[in-house]
Amino acid sequence: MKKCMTAVFICMGLMLACLGLAGCGPEKQAPSSDGPAFAQVTDDAGRTVTIKEKPQRIVVLSTSLLNFADAVDGNLAGRASVQSDAAALPERYADVPEVGPVYNVSVEKIMACQPDLVLANKNQHEKLIPLLEQNGVTVLALTTKTYDDVKRNLTLVGKLYGKEEMAQEKIAAMDKEIQAVKEKIPDDHLTVAILHATPSHVSLELDKSIAGDAARILGFTNVAQDGADKVGNSAEKVPYSMEALVEKDPDVIFITSMGRSDKIEERLRQDVESSPAWQTLTAVRQKRVYVLPENLFLLNPGLDYPQAAAYMAKAVYPEVFH
Repeated sequence: MKKCMTAVFICMGLMLACLGLAGCGPEKQAPSSDGPAFAQVTDDAGRTVTIKEKPQRIVVLSTSLLNFADAVDGNLAGRASVQSDAAALPERYADVPEVGPVYNVSVEKIMACQPDLVLANKNQHEKLIPLLEQNGVTVLALTTKTYDDVKRNLTLVGKLYGKEEMAQEKIAAMDKEIQAVKEKIPDDHLTVAILHATPSHVSLELDKSIAGDAARILGFTNVAQDGADKVGNSAEKVPYSMEALVEKDPDVIFITSMGRSDKIEERLRQDVESSPAWQTLTAVRQKRVYVLPENLFLLNPGLDYPQAAAYMAKAVYPEVFH
């Protein structure tokens, strides 16, 4: 009997030991609910931003980005106010809550829209990023100046809305329109200068500006681009100098402006036209000085970039457009 009981205790001990060893083994991991991120984007502020899920409530703080959302039939939770006569508000966004003008948006109003993503203008809204992120809002700071910027940001907005194919169709249509304009104009390598006038000063635009990029697309050479090395590759303007303008003597002069027309005309008279050297310039003598409209060359034309290029081409070569 004693031997029998001993055998039973030994068996029970072995069973408990086995159970103990099983308990020390690796536990099964529960399946992770965290899948891959929806997107990872390096924005124009140099930040790598992870967007965990497809955005459902997007707030847009710039007019050009507003038009990109419209181009892919995107809904918005909030938008900047459109107050410029040079900008048009897409009809679908007329009743979308406003968060203030582009240059003075309200963080409080943005948060009231309960956004999961804010699309901001880098130059105007970068300082708001830390405050929005502290409130748990993902922000992308974007720059839209050149045609390449337009295509890149339209592609991004298409991805955010799950409308990549629609975005690429819009880009292909724009490329086709621009190519049609380029095929009409002669390849005569004209040199151009682009004066930018405000009520307070005059400067020269570079290739990174809207007008500068349109000129580059058309094959014109910007005489001010030589000075880009002194101000950085991302600069849009350099200081104006009549001496430098006379030295370069461009074939064509374009003028862009920002502000009241009477004040700008006065500034141009004082800083530019009053100089006797102005009348010696080839572009002035041949009457090839053209004023460019604000709606295409002050605010980013966005999807209307082909119209901006066409306007510039028609001004220089009216004989080939009928």
